[in-house]
Amino acid sequence: MIVQTQIEGTRLAGNLLDDPTERDLFVYLPPGYSESERRYPTAYLLHAYGDTAELMVTPAADGERWRPPIEDVLDPVFGRVGVAPMIVVIPDGNSRYGCGQWVDSPVTGSFEQYVLHDVIPHVDATYRTLPVARSRGVFGFSSGGFGAWNLASRNPDVFGAMAVLSADSWLDMTHKSMLYKYLDSIWPEAPNGPVEGNFWSEIVYDYAATYSPNPDNPPFYVDLPMAWPSGELIQEVWGRWLSFDPVVNVHNRLDNLRKLSGILLDAGWNDDYNLHWGHRLLSHHLTEAGIPHEHRENPGNHGGRANERFQVALEWLSQTLDGDVP
Repeated sequence: MIVQTQIEGTRLAGNLLDDPTERDLFVYLPPGYSESERRYPTAYLLHAYGDTAELMVTPAADGERWRPPIEDVLDPVFGRVGVAPMIVVIPDGNSRYGCGQWVDSPVTGSFEQYVLHDVIPHVDATYRTLPVARSRGVFGFSSGGFGAWNLASRNPDVFGAMAVLSADSWLDMTHKSMLYKYLDSIWPEAPNGPVEGNFWSEIVYDYAATYSPNPDNPPFYVDLPMAWPSGELIQEVWGRWLSFDPVVNVHNRLDNLRKLSGILLDAGWNDDYNLHWGHRLLSHHLTEAGIPHEHRENPGNHGGRANERFQVALEWLSQTLDGDVP
């Protein structure tokens, strides 16, 4: 059963895109929830760029790639032998530019703070959760996987485990080329905001709004990390992007990462954006630092096996999170 509500995102107030602060929140209650009085571990599922919580729960039926309703993905997991039931929470992280990337930005809103201070307190007050970090996990795909890394690696007192699925990582290798695909797509015109229907323009402005926001640079409130028309990389701005990169910030978060009960990295080795290489490098850094983790790869591309990997992540989380009442 999935319960839909709307909650007020107090930490999203004042965002410069004037996006709404009232957001959808979907909560999956496992089989047997209404017949019991037990408390459950909780897994927070973060959606990807261009998605919304609503579309994740009930996908559009007319797109190029059909997806089943999320309930049809979650139910079979908890029907398997040995997979303990969990509550699954799906918050909304969409912005007018595509996604808040689950980080704090004055342009798109403080989505990290929104999850920590609006969503989680509401869920713990409303449902029979085990409201402790060791019983709370986070997972997601693509930008959602990036968000899982950001939230758990920065807040081990809130999340005890993370499953990072095909997450944005190693931006020097995987994302830098996007800047020039964007410039090529509008050449010879100068950058002038996201162009509807132009994927490269939309995603570059989304990243800039979350990684290099500039409230003093209207009307788009971003600093782009490349000059026009030369294309020269602006190192100061690009460095701000890299500060969000898991393969970079892992080195500053080792103490936090050691506090987690588990870390799962999972990516397809045919990923369209080469994010499997980001996962490989991240795993290498974790191994060098002696941080226990699991690194898995599958034959998928970027998105084709997402629902299967959600199931894999949930099964892993059920084995990793503490399901016992304190």
